[in-house]
Amino acid sequence: MTPRDVPWLKQPPLWVGSIPLLLFLLIAAVDLELARTFTSNGKTIISQHIGGLWQWLVLAVFLVAMGLAISPIGSVKLGGAGAKPTIRFFDWCAVLICTLLAGGGVFWSAAEPLFHFQSPAPYFPQITGGSSEAVDPALAVSFLHWGFLAWALVATTVTITFSMLEKRGEPLRPRSLLVGVLPRAWVDGAVGDFADGLSVVAAVAGTVGPLGFLSLQLSNAAGQLPWLSDSAGLQSLVVILLTAVFATSTVSGIQRGIKWLSELNVVLTLGLAAAILLVGPGLWLLQHFLSAMLLYINELPAMALASNNAEQAGWLNGWTIFYWGWFLGYAPLMGLFTAGVSRGRSIRELVLAVAILCPLVTNLWFTLLGGTGIALELADAGSISGPLQMSGAAAALLAILSQLPLAWLLIPTGLLLVVLFMATSADSMSYAAAMVVSGEREPAPLLRLFWALMIGSLTLVLLRIGTSLGDSTSIDALQAFIVIAAVPVTPLVLLSLWSAPRLAWREWASTSRATARP
Repeated sequence: MTPRDVPWLKQPPLWVGSIPLLLFLLIAAVDLELARTFTSNGKTIISQHIGGLWQWLVLAVFLVAMGLAISPIGSVKLGGAGAKPTIRFFDWCAVLICTLLAGGGVFWSAAEPLFHFQSPAPYFPQITGGSSEAVDPALAVSFLHWGFLAWALVATTVTITFSMLEKRGEPLRPRSLLVGVLPRAWVDGAVGDFADGLSVVAAVAGTVGPLGFLSLQLSNAAGQLPWLSDSAGLQSLVVILLTAVFATSTVSGIQRGIKWLSELNVVLTLGLAAAILLVGPGLWLLQHFLSAMLLYINELPAMALASNNAEQAGWLNGWTIFYWGWFLGYAPLMGLFTAGVSRGRSIRELVLAVAILCPLVTNLWFTLLGGTGIALELADAGSISGPLQMSGAAAALLAILSQLPLAWLLIPTGLLLVVLFMATSADSMSYAAAMVVSGEREPAPLLRLFWALMIGSLTLVLLRIGTSLGDSTSIDALQAFIVIAAVPVTPLVLLSLWSAPRLAWREWASTSRATARP
């Protein structure tokens, strides 16, 4: 009996992925401080010892992907020369933009540039925080974390490797990244089970944290209405409603729910972006988008490979290294999800869409929201930084939109957009987790529902672990756990630097020979 013939309840990756998460919840429920200490110390140790490797890995993935795209190999189609796309180009781009890093990106777009504006990154020691000179560096550092390198990490070399191997009959599972490196018996056995299960752990951990944080934000926003109050019940209701949305989406599949939500996200994003440009400092934003992009590109090598020395270790580990661990944990599942929706697209199309188009859209979005917040802060010091310091990142979006004309329309639209982007990220993660467990391109709806409910349930339980209303210690601990969970995933992504070019070259050579025959 092959792994695909085994019922999903008896699949080892299901239990390898579930048990660590459940154990973490159990420890947190018994002793929250112990869980926090374990994850916090683990994050610190790993950041200091592996963070440098992650910096080189992330940059290498981007360079290898771009090299494949501009070479003749870029013409190779994912899925084979005869493969045809199943999703229109616009819909495909919409799914990529809205499901890979969009959930976290939309949430942080309002707050992160403001943090770097108030306290400039060590990359720019000569810049004074809160000054007009801090605008472009603040945006450039945000672009570093959510731009070309981040997007390339989650869905280029890993996706190419998955697609090439699937054409050879390998399942869409993280274990396939080990094919050709380890003995077949290991890949099909316990090593492969752990590769699959721990990839699920890393990806689910990275999804639950932001989902819980978003729930606190929405509960806080709703609590400002006169007929509602921020309470444990309201927080739970927000999680349940969010879970219902992305569970329905993932059960309906890629061609229906996930694609439909992605298209709705794009329409709402374009509408909100246009509104901000019209009622906000539109020309100022566009000017700083261009100048910040130039600064970002010019300083990218230095920022990407910044030394983790004593002077900037705290900042680097808290920001850049944390993000690389977060996105690294996403890479196997997001890579196989992207392989599933990119059949028939060329390697060149994939890299240009994922590593260029998506980052440009993300950077523009960060400029529109975060840049508007910076402009408002420059005009009236404390108007945005005050709520940011009092209530954290969750307060930034409301603080910005509430000071713009048409706030009564912009605020609900912005909150709806954040919810939908998080839903598309969660539904794609549920879908990808089901693919890992089953090894099938279209896993059973019940299995997709299981992972959607797992993500929602973990979020709900974590929010209730806190002893007081709004206590986010459990979420903070899980976000620290993201970095720990990314460690066993690192070799899988590292191997794709070698396997993606090798497999793509073989496919290109084979296709060229077949075309050259009379």
